Amino acid sequence: MDGDASIDASLESSGHLEDSDPDKARQRLVTTILINLSAIMERTDEQLLPAVYRFVGASFQASPSQLGYLTLSRAVVQALVSPIGGFLGHYYNRIWVITFGCLLWGIMTGAFASCHTVSQGYIFWGINGIGLSMVIPSGQSMVADYYPEERRGAAFGALYLTGAVGAMLGALYATNIGALHPLGIEGWRFAFLSVGLLSATIGILTFLFGHDPRFEDDSAIAVVDVDAQADQPSFWGLLEELGIVCTIPTFLIIVFQGIVGSAPWNAIVFLTLYLQLLGMGDGASSALMALFLGGSALGGLLGGVLGDWAARISKYHGRIIVCQLSVFLGVPFSFVLFKCLPMDGTNPLVVALYAVLLFFMGLCIAAAAPACNNPVFAEIVPPELRNMIYAFDRSFEGAIAACGAPLVGILAERVFGFRGAAAIDPGDVDRNLSKARALGNALLCCMAVPWALCVIIYTGLHYTYPRDKRKALFLAQMEPINPELSRAATMDLGYLDLSHVLLPRTRSKPRPPKRTASCPELCLMHSL
Repeated sequence: MDGDASIDASLESSGHLEDSDPDKARQRLVTTILINLSAIMERTDEQLLPAVYRFVGASFQASPSQLGYLTLSRAVVQALVSPIGGFLGHYYNRIWVITFGCLLWGIMTGAFASCHTVSQGYIFWGINGIGLSMVIPSGQSMVADYYPEERRGAAFGALYLTGAVGAMLGALYATNIGALHPLGIEGWRFAFLSVGLLSATIGILTFLFGHDPRFEDDSAIAVVDVDAQADQPSFWGLLEELGIVCTIPTFLIIVFQGIVGSAPWNAIVFLTLYLQLLGMGDGASSALMALFLGGSALGGLLGGVLGDWAARISKYHGRIIVCQLSVFLGVPFSFVLFKCLPMDGTNPLVVALYAVLLFFMGLCIAAAAPACNNPVFAEIVPPELRNMIYAFDRSFEGAIAACGAPLVGILAERVFGFRGAAAIDPGDVDRNLSKARALGNALLCCMAVPWALCVIIYTGLHYTYPRDKRKALFLAQMEPINPELSRAATMDLGYLDLSHVLLPRTRSKPRPPKRTASCPELCLMHSL
């Protein structure tokens, strides 16, 4: 009981800001709003290309697999550059990092509108991923810094909610404007130009009004710690921190399941095209995607709240159980969507059935990240490593999981018989339905199977998460007592065994450093 009490107490004393200072509370509110706005634009940008696959496919004369490779190009670059984004956010002011990322991805989104071939699209859409790699890890780590453990699920749920709202708006906007010619410009090109401009605007607002809680002022390049020798940014420091993060079993399990479990979310970008091939118009298709994304927005928020509630009931297993249930529900929903519903998109009753199913599907399957993954990441490393763990998660997951989109195209064309470009054939209903069946079978394979495997992989967290959480909390308690020893122990974070160590109760004020070894130091040295 003493060990558990000390763990709970230490949560209150490390890794987040107090609410007593009105100025800091205002800074937190403003910065959180800006982070959520950047999340809205990130997901809007993410949905732009899938929402206009039909129009881009017609303009570029591109097949489904080529469109999938376009999506893959951005995801791979984003995954490869994410460690650099984490490195910059770890050592420098994260507001400046987010600003640079928003400006870069806004410019590249607008530049994509000028493309006329798939090859050109690969270049600009790939560079777009560099901007995203700057924004996401820094935003997530600031949310973790601003909120304590018992509120992180709700905070990440709200972040997921606003991001999903952005995806919903992006899908609605791009799909419905795609067939128009505003100002004499092809609709899909106008959508990319306007979203790029708005993304750059959010970056400027973040620069003007955001605040990184690690910095007393708004300097861009000041190092977080005054110990210049210990914390000067360097490539070897990046490799050192990568080694630390990669020795944490809980991190490795979440990344492994993310590689598998994120593939369906990358594959589902073809859902708009699937609905259009069934005979639904652009308005109906975009409305159904908006319902799915709106359901996932509410599901993310609800999942975060349920994760916090479950953690209070079982602090080491509650979040994981909520996550496993949410992921499992994706399997039956996928089967019903592609195998049980009628394939007549011209029937209003059928469209209504799709609407109900897609809304509840989105509501039920979106809890994994806000309920479990993101809060757990904040608990298994010391606060100063949070930026790095979110960055490496994006890197390791994104590169492989991004293959979900082109894999759908490859399976549809080479296994299930999809023929021709990814476009609607006017007047040829049978040909469109044949394409829809091939695409639906490919989507089912790329959604149900990975989600089923993901549920199994999550089981490992029941064994690793309790131990890894105790280790991180122990090191957080050691920091004010002996920073040098705490830093040395952090280097062996993945191997440190604290199963037999009881932490002392945390006092309201940190103890002053002592010349002689304290009880925690002796316990830690014994463990090492």
